[in-house]
Amino acid sequence: MKHRYDELRRATWSLPDGKQKLAVMEEMILIADRYMTEEDAYDIRMDYLSAAIEAGCPEKMLVVFSWCVSKFEKNPGVYGHHMLIWCYKWVLNELWQMPEFSLAQIERIYADFKEKCLQFGFSLRPYYQQKINLLLSQGLQAEAAAYYKKWRAAPRDSLADCKACEQNLFGKYHFQVGYPKKGLQALKPILDGRMRCRSIPQNTYAQIILPLLKVKEYEQAIAAAKKSIHLLDGPMYLEEFGLFLAFYTVTDLTKAEKLYNRTVHFALESKNGWIRLHYWMAVRQFLREWHRKRRRKKLAAADVVTLDWLDGEIASLTAAFNRRNGNDYVGHIVAENDKMAGKLLREYAAAQ
Repeated sequence: MKHRYDELRRATWSLPDGKQKLAVMEEMILIADRYMTEEDAYDIRMDYLSAAIEAGCPEKMLVVFSWCVSKFEKNPGVYGHHMLIWCYKWVLNELWQMPEFSLAQIERIYADFKEKCLQFGFSLRPYYQQKINLLLSQGLQAEAAAYYKKWRAAPRDSLADCKACEQNLFGKYHFQVGYPKKGLQALKPILDGRMRCRSIPQNTYAQIILPLLKVKEYEQAIAAAKKSIHLLDGPMYLEEFGLFLAFYTVTDLTKAEKLYNRTVHFALESKNGWIRLHYWMAVRQFLREWHRKRRRKKLAAADVVTLDWLDGEIASLTAAFNRRNGNDYVGHIVAENDKMAGKLLREYAAAQ
């Protein structure tokens, strides 16, 4: 069986990120569990974590990670702590986006991450960073601002994201709290080409296109979109695809149509409630414009994704997050999104 395991591992090297690759790795996990050592089973599961993220399957990652944590806590001297805690950041970033988890459950897991950072001598910088997302998803901007200051002040160490990724998140934070100009200023080192990594600047361009529309920098927004849309591929970029769909609905409906047809199946398969909600909001605005302009061409998933269906999905996801949060903040997000989409359409049309 070791021969079969090695054969499958070689196959994963050439497979694109996605469900086929996950299926191959799941067979590897079964072989490791039955015929190999616990350390082998642990190692393949750790490899599986990043593959699940890239495939847009956070729910699979959570199950595998819980197994790894259990083994680590029973035998902390056998398994390296750095990689486990690094992957723990991915878990935190997915948890708050899934309304199936209660705030009490999420807070317990965040507290465990914090405890492990302290136990192994790491800075709390990543913990503060992750808390911001959780707080903003509940509409707690004052609390998020306090954690933003802690994040910026905490020392960097080997558990921190790379400087380019952090700079991108500094800009994203300002966009999320309603300061597009501050966000654009924070991203200047990236946009000037002075900071980059595997995912930056392509993620950055996706983050700036709507803020640029809001400040009526239309030429710059279109140039940024042109630079980056071709760099994005696969379900892990569903959040960015939603931003581009909202952007092209305002600036180029034909490009919006092509993007929608290319990406809608990712959303239909996604288990990430937060990203699905935002993608479906962009799709609803797109379909409204599509029907308003009386386009006749049949769209992908047209039998499923209708305006009535979208209204139901958005309402269901909104209610789930509001129940989780104990407030109606996400309903406010949806209403404000609709208002802003209409405003951007009117302003852009008037400028042409």
